[in-house]
Amino acid sequence: MPRFFRLAAPVTPVTALIASLSIAQAFPQDGLFCQGFSCPADGFEPGGERSVSLAFPTLCLTGQCCDLSNPINVRDMDETFLYDGECTAEGVGFEARLLVGEASIDGLVVVLNNAAYTYARCEP
Repeated sequence: MPRFFRLAAPVTPVTALIASLSIAQAFPQDGLFCQGFSCPADGFEPGGERSVSLAFPTLCLTGQCCDLSNPINVRDMDETFLYDGECTAEGVGFEARLLVGEASIDGLVVVLNNAAYTYARCEP
């Protein structure tokens, strides 16, 4: 048997579970968010123009949703990850790279297509 085959770790159900848990724990902040640094005083409408929903691994922004995968932790930035995204917008699929992280407020920072957005956690 070639040496590299003997050194390779076998993929078992346990290692597969650990890998899936590490992806799920990459950003465990599901919720509804509104663009800006605070929630609107007059209420919050999910699905509105400035809203975002995160049900990991699916992030939905205005008119588009992305399934996030392959999280890479950004060095020296806890809770900030670079993801591959399989996205759809108006029925058209596309791939994207997204940076998603915790905001200094209770919320999210999302960078997509060279634009950065800050969202505050809001519950309707």
